[in-house]
Amino acid sequence: MVDLYLDQIFEDIVYTMHQPFLVLNSELRVTLANHSYYEIFKIKPEETIGKLIYNLNNNEWDIPELREILETIIPKQLTVDKYKVEYDFTNIGRRIMLLNARQIHRKDIDAPMILLARLSAIVRSVM
Repeated sequence: MVDLYLDQIFEDIVYTMHQPFLVLNSELRVTLANHSYYEIFKIKPEETIGKLIYNLNNNEWDIPELREILETIIPKQLTVDKYKVEYDFTNIGRRIMLLNARQIHRKDIDAPMILLARLSAIVRSVM
């Protein structure tokens, strides 16, 4: 009963955050995303939940710097703050994102999960 309550609190916290926020499973598939993520990146839940992060928005999230943080840095350090990623998204334009990531372990899930937050989508004008 307590685990279900904590799961609900966890989800409520994610949904309440103003910054875009993703929760990834150990296979790097999105298990949870908040409204800010959908709004800023102009993507729908059905195009996000259960999908490999690199396949989001027609594979636009297959960014070398993102792969580095998720596949190389996080497994070694468990946490990363303000990791800079720049990308020119088709539907929202050029963005500079400062990513915070943290690997977490839950008692009820045998594999680690990754919290990917502060996906700050800063507009950078390109002249």
